[in-house]
Amino acid sequence: MMRRIISVVCLLMLWGPAAFSEVRPTVIRDVTLIDGTGGAPKTHMTVVVSGNRIIAVTPSRETQAATDAQVIEGAGKFLIPGLWDMHVHLSKAGENTLPLFIANGVTSVRDMGGDLELLAKWRQEIESGKRIGPRIKMAGPMLETSAKIEQMRRDAGVEPFERFRIGVGGPEQVDSIVDQLARKGVDFLKIRSVASVETYRAIGAAARKHGLTLVGHPVASPEEILRVGQRSIEHGFYPPLESRSAEQRRELFRQFRSNSIAMVPTFVVGEALLVPYAQMKAIAEDAEGRVDPRRKYLCGYMIEDWKEQVEEQKEPWPGLHEYLKTRLQDVREMFEAGVRIMPGTDTAVVLIWPGFSLHDELRIFAQQLGMTPMQAIVSATRSPAEFFGIQDTVGSVETGKIADLVLLEGNPVENITNITRIAAVMQDGKLFERPKIDKILADVASQALRK
Repeated sequence: MMRRIISVVCLLMLWGPAAFSEVRPTVIRDVTLIDGTGGAPKTHMTVVVSGNRIIAVTPSRETQAATDAQVIEGAGKFLIPGLWDMHVHLSKAGENTLPLFIANGVTSVRDMGGDLELLAKWRQEIESGKRIGPRIKMAGPMLETSAKIEQMRRDAGVEPFERFRIGVGGPEQVDSIVDQLARKGVDFLKIRSVASVETYRAIGAAARKHGLTLVGHPVASPEEILRVGQRSIEHGFYPPLESRSAEQRRELFRQFRSNSIAMVPTFVVGEALLVPYAQMKAIAEDAEGRVDPRRKYLCGYMIEDWKEQVEEQKEPWPGLHEYLKTRLQDVREMFEAGVRIMPGTDTAVVLIWPGFSLHDELRIFAQQLGMTPMQAIVSATRSPAEFFGIQDTVGSVETGKIADLVLLEGNPVENITNITRIAAVMQDGKLFERPKIDKILADVASQALRK
């Protein structure tokens, strides 16, 4: 035990004087650890955090907490890494929804298109501790065809599309647009629609030139996606791949795996689209959350945009059930072939709840896609970190990594829905225990009612 205590002290010294003076260590004692690596849960473990770093992960019998440490009793509880939502639109969701991600254990997000200036401001405020919200990786405005931008201008909806999207007319415009985005500090490029294969190829080349990852909708054939080097596909293939033979699909998915192309299927969007129009309308208009209690946290532009989306769903989509069934089969085969599948929700699509809906996506992964609950947890923790190449920093509960943690009251490996039973969240070393989470939720609801 003495050797273990000395090791912890040495780690504290490595993190600098602040670990001894200004920062009070936090000790999560005697917890069952599900560390995000995919390994079996470890019982009776103690995790020590100082500042924003995990400085020790040891068996409880070998660890003695410092006298000034804040101790959280973990007996009977389960500790997992902070979760990622790999497809959100924060600019649409609004600043009031940012704390909802933390309240639901979502400590990091990939923003797939929005107001770059606003997102950069929120990210700086979150990093400095001025605002509660998740770590943000962002694309800035998504790339669209110029025709799509003109259509949105004619339709005059509520979306401030000029800040959320950039029109690309042809290959000759690509270099200057991508150069502009790269100079503004985007983390990757998101493509939503494209005018031609030549334009798509030009975008891929410009992304490589600037060292940026290209992600987005399946705007070309799977073979073209492979050639261009798009790193993730959102929502699924349209049309689905059912016209190809089983052997052709296996070979395609083998190539996807070999080329590290990921899929973010956003299954929850399909569930939302199956909600009948009358029920969808009732939820969107119910500011007090009587129909769905999550509604009381939302307000402003997001709700106005939801109401537009509701009216677009007045007439059922022909063949929607069949498409969703076939898409699920495509993604299941990709998963079985070893393609990386990651959870995303497409916040702020109608009936997609910021933070909350990630739990629903993981439920679908475990109950319909064929993942084990452990695989679903890894898909939302280690896999996104590996996708961004930051697995040495986040994505698992290991010594030296940033302290993004979720403490659960129930075992998510036995039942993935236990991921909703949150006792505490730690994001970048900042601790939110259940009373504080409840206050965050109450404050968000109160602010929403006043707006």
